[in-house]
Amino acid sequence: MEPVSLALGIIPIAGGSLKAYKSIHSKLKTFRHYSREVDRVRKHFDRQRQFFLNEVHFVLRLALDDEVLVKEMVADGAHSEWHSHRLESAIVESFGDNSGALMEIVEDVRTIINDVQMALECFSCLEAVRLENERLKDTVKRVRDRMKIAFDKSKFDKWTSDLRNSNNDLCLLRKQVDELCRPRARTSVVGRSCDPRQLMHKTGYYRDARKASQALHDALCAAWSTPDAAYFRHSVRLFLETKDDDTTQVDLAISCLEQEASPGRRKVTPNGKAASSLVLENMMRVHVRSQAMDSRGAGSLATPPDSDSSHNTTRKRRRVVRFEDDEATNCGDDMDLRVSSREVNLEQAVTLDLQSTRHFCSELLSNGVFCRQNPTATCVGYLDTCSHESFRHSFFQCCEGVCNPNLCKADIASGALVRMDDVLAHPRSEELSVPSQLQLALQIVLAVLKFNSTSWLGEYWGLQDLYLFEQGSDLTASLRTLHIGIDWSKRSPGELMEVDSAGDSRAFEDTKLVHGIRNATIYNLGVALLAIGRWAPVDSNDILHVRRMASQTCPLGSKYHEMTQRVLECDFGCGKDLSRPQLQHAIYNGIVLELESMIASLSLE
Repeated sequence: MEPVSLALGIIPIAGGSLKAYKSIHSKLKTFRHYSREVDRVRKHFDRQRQFFLNEVHFVLRLALDDEVLVKEMVADGAHSEWHSHRLESAIVESFGDNSGALMEIVEDVRTIINDVQMALECFSCLEAVRLENERLKDTVKRVRDRMKIAFDKSKFDKWTSDLRNSNNDLCLLRKQVDELCRPRARTSVVGRSCDPRQLMHKTGYYRDARKASQALHDALCAAWSTPDAAYFRHSVRLFLETKDDDTTQVDLAISCLEQEASPGRRKVTPNGKAASSLVLENMMRVHVRSQAMDSRGAGSLATPPDSDSSHNTTRKRRRVVRFEDDEATNCGDDMDLRVSSREVNLEQAVTLDLQSTRHFCSELLSNGVFCRQNPTATCVGYLDTCSHESFRHSFFQCCEGVCNPNLCKADIASGALVRMDDVLAHPRSEELSVPSQLQLALQIVLAVLKFNSTSWLGEYWGLQDLYLFEQGSDLTASLRTLHIGIDWSKRSPGELMEVDSAGDSRAFEDTKLVHGIRNATIYNLGVALLAIGRWAPVDSNDILHVRRMASQTCPLGSKYHEMTQRVLECDFGCGKDLSRPQLQHAIYNGIVLELESMIASLSLE
């Protein structure tokens, strides 16, 4: 079919179909009172109508940049723009060789709708019995029990099925055309992509962060599986803001609560404290540095140099501390913990294997691990893990210059603990700027890259797994305390420490297969971006509702809207395996850099 003839038909036919759809919708809304069969037909028909409206919306976007105009056209099939030759030419240009297939689909839809309109003439007999000034709906209710109308439900079921097939074809064609056009649309994104060497460094850092954070989780499980720890319940808050460095550095808030236990079961820790005294009302804040150890097995730790005026003298006195613990000997390594611009006294060199203590929370408490304005970074002790890879996790007192400054300044002792999805359930504060909203989205994307596939952030995660500490009425400051919360419990002394389950994922696994979710972790990230963009909680299990919301315009703009859709569909052209560097590169280039660019441009305004 020639492009000229196509341009004379595609747009007017689509607009006419929208008008006819609206007319049928109105009639079925009235006639549904006749019987349950008619009402079921109406529901099925209305769904196909909505799908068609959405697809027409997407098609118009390929040719129009004016979102307001697109909405007006979809809402009004009689809009004058449906007869615009300029728009017709733009559609044909966008679809190119696919214009013929588009024409056939819209013609099929028009034919089916015409058949439905003719079939609904069976209800025209109601006009003959309609009373003066009586609503047609009331007429249907009045005569439905004594008037037989030849309504053939099987025909309507077939037409609904045909409309469904046409909508699916239109959806597939539109997505293919969009994908074919995407390389031209993505040139700006490619221009912003980082240097390949920097990109490899970033993905390497994310890989190391995942390994180290999982090793830290395993170390905590092992440390809290001792008999003395059996009578305590532990809660750990892993803050999402981390430092990008050669070592993985995270900030934790640990609380230790005594489980129900008889007084006779209380034991005394090596430092003479009764276990019952470890019940904490305030959380302990610690800074943890996790560093991989090589396979040499030398359990040694180099003491870091001072950074004060006696630096030269300190360098001469630098010594190596040997650990006598067998487990540390097998898993150790030469490690140099560098504390930038902070003093570390030689007398405070790390000599304590926290695993060797019966309950290392007592050691943290005795060392006063509470955030304070302290110019000295003191290493309290370490935990080693030797499962798949060997790591040493060194615990430092939380002080300025060591832990995250936002965490150091935050008041988590008196601030209420709130789930992120509960925050979204309340109207967005006017004080929360758009850059802060985008910064929140960026923070969560980076957290997924760093902690996905670990025990901290499982495949079926959601915003309900993220928490923050309220900082008065300052929502921006509260969001800086965003963290993952995990509870540890031990049911009996003979059992290993277990992490409380976040819920059964089997139901979502079935839903994932039915709706074609390519990657649950990335899909849930898309749901989080959608919720942040609309500042409203979103149920990730209601996939139809999620996709319907994602098809609507976003208050944060078209770029954010497009990013959200790409993440929901895992549409990066690099498969669906998040462990592959290619997909990580695509997410970093297409989402992280894009968000950073948006934040920078808005911050300059």
